[in-house]
Amino acid sequence: MSGGGDYSYSPSVYSRSSTAYTRVDNPTSRPSSIGSTETIRPNDYNEKVGQHGRGTMQTPLLDQAVPMAGGQIPHNYHRTDTDSSHRKTADVPNFGLPLPRFIFRGIISILVPFALVFYYYITYLRWLRYPEGSSESWQRTGYLDSVSIVNYSWFVLATFALNLGTYATAGSVAAMVMRRPWAPANLRRLINLAGNTFQDPAGWLAALFKIIQKRSSYRSNGLLWDVLAFFSIIGFAAWPLTGLTMQTADGFSISRHYKGQVAFVVGRNLTSINGRDGVLATQRATEFWTSGFSPDMPVRKQFYIPPGSRTKVNVTTSNILPDDASDSIFLAPQVNGPLIGEVFGLAVRYNCSIVNSTSQFTILNRRNQTVTLTPTSLGQLPGGYTLSDRSVIFLRNKTQNTNPVSFISNVNASLELATSIPLSNITNPSDDESIGYAALLSPYPGLDTPVTLEAALWQNIQPIDSYGSIGVVPSNFIFRDAENDIPELRNDPRYPNQKAVGVRCHASSAIGTAIVNGVKGTYTNFTQRNANIRNGGGIKRFETGVPHLLLQTPYIPTDLRLNNDIDWFSALYSSIEKSSLTNNAFGDFLGAAPSVLQAEDLRAAMLRAHKTWAVHIMYDGITDPSYKWRLSNVTVGTEAMVLTRGVVPPEYVLAMLSVWALSIMILSLAYQFRRRWTETLDGYTLFRFGVDRPEDVVPAMLAAEFDSAATLERLPGMVGDLEPSRAVGYIGLVRGPVQAKFNKRYG
Repeated sequence: MSGGGDYSYSPSVYSRSSTAYTRVDNPTSRPSSIGSTETIRPNDYNEKVGQHGRGTMQTPLLDQAVPMAGGQIPHNYHRTDTDSSHRKTADVPNFGLPLPRFIFRGIISILVPFALVFYYYITYLRWLRYPEGSSESWQRTGYLDSVSIVNYSWFVLATFALNLGTYATAGSVAAMVMRRPWAPANLRRLINLAGNTFQDPAGWLAALFKIIQKRSSYRSNGLLWDVLAFFSIIGFAAWPLTGLTMQTADGFSISRHYKGQVAFVVGRNLTSINGRDGVLATQRATEFWTSGFSPDMPVRKQFYIPPGSRTKVNVTTSNILPDDASDSIFLAPQVNGPLIGEVFGLAVRYNCSIVNSTSQFTILNRRNQTVTLTPTSLGQLPGGYTLSDRSVIFLRNKTQNTNPVSFISNVNASLELATSIPLSNITNPSDDESIGYAALLSPYPGLDTPVTLEAALWQNIQPIDSYGSIGVVPSNFIFRDAENDIPELRNDPRYPNQKAVGVRCHASSAIGTAIVNGVKGTYTNFTQRNANIRNGGGIKRFETGVPHLLLQTPYIPTDLRLNNDIDWFSALYSSIEKSSLTNNAFGDFLGAAPSVLQAEDLRAAMLRAHKTWAVHIMYDGITDPSYKWRLSNVTVGTEAMVLTRGVVPPEYVLAMLSVWALSIMILSLAYQFRRRWTETLDGYTLFRFGVDRPEDVVPAMLAAEFDSAATLERLPGMVGDLEPSRAVGYIGLVRGPVQAKFNKRYG
């Protein structure tokens, strides 16, 4: 590579011929033709040889300066015209120099992609892996908690990451074109690599169009270009998407310095849980249920579940009680933020399922169809009977209603409600320890002692033509009979021409203390407690109060003769907000229903009774109470901004970024620490290669467009040793697979 011939030193003037530099004493002599003598003054020589300052000589091939003592040309720079050499552009000693290493670029090429993807992985691990509403995405004291900085940083990094990837890949390409497996087959492919077209969308599209066309003139860009383009496309698609995988949202910040805080909360505590009249509380809850009000909790509407529960709880927004609480839920005092600490509350379990066969019942499958219900002297029939295991079956017949008349006039209905609670524990008039949470002689049944509640509802429906003076067009309505009834209970002797639907529930409860975590929505270390004894009767237990709501009575007498002057059947409709049939311009209530209660309707009514009684035990059924009380030694969260998942799933982007980073890191680790002839493959390097091959590169080959220059296809593309047989090799474009040796010196 530059300068050929012999060099000799004179402090005054250098003379250059076609074969050698010689000293001349007359600086004015300068032959003009090749083969004659050219006079070069010292300053001119410095401009030609030492472009980086007096006293050094630049070696373009190796991109490094060779020191020169006192600005003189060393005597070992000696080359004669008898040497058959490819050297056209290199000014190096005859003994050559080793190929350099570019350690810093290699380290940067590994660390930068790793740092970027690791940062995204930490962001994903801390925030984005959790589903929407998860407690784990809440802002807390710790790493990556500056949500705004984290969010906006990805928009900035996405702008520069691709350029950083280009920087890292450039060094690998320069080394890979020197290895046989990756070396380009021709100069055109090498020029494509030097132009970084594998990282350019225009280059991808051009290659794609060529592949689609599949014409005879199609020219592939080579394996190395295809591999680098594939990984570049992955990075090009992934980085703009990083900002779309996350978004900010309102949440809470929990910090341990809040420990010992005093909060003003809403809800009952151990002192006040039994400080109510049981009869009045049951009446209030019954009215609440029959009116169809939603059983909502107050303030933040937060309940707690045990760790690993199948029940889902939304800890970032309000909740409604679940339909299936088989794993238990804990109702604790409510406050505006997430609560952490030991608190008092009500733990309940409940679930209800539709019954399709009498074999799924455990109490009603033993019902006595021949029992004689003897009326009283006033004609009042008993409301049920007991079984041998002290379970109770209650009877409700719509035809027994005398006052008021049922609002649902076109449906005949009868109900059998069975409970496994012994009669003595459900008919106590004073609601003492046998029916509530106060225990004198023995602990009350707790959370692990479920009771069974079963219901079978017989019905049939008749279309109506009119209600009073209001006309009805039956064809305007679809009158539905029971569609998921129990086959064994059809045409029961006690309820002829009626079909029965069935539901079976389990429930249990206990009051006590537990450690709640409002960030995770969980409770642990539950300890059952006893309520204070209240003269006059206290609150009924959760599982005991639900049958009272369904039977609409605050007290069940021991002889089971219930008050029949109530419209228990219409209450089932209204409890689940089932509308009646109306057909006039004023929306008048016609006292009819277009459908009987289906099995899913009965289940919904019984579930709402469970939920209603639970919120009345703990919160009196008030959604926004005005009274609060002081709760100490707890931690309460404060409002803060959190980072949540965005519109693009972060798992896909993380996988794409990992592939992009690993490709860069593996190539950098494999090739960038090897010796190579240049730091990066660029246009200047290609220009020097062309100067080295004047017999191959002629102006005519540059007349055509790049893609049409067939001559480029015939020129070699591998960077190797042009003089493999010499002790000092020379780097250039080689036609054969002559790899440069890392332990060899090159000139």
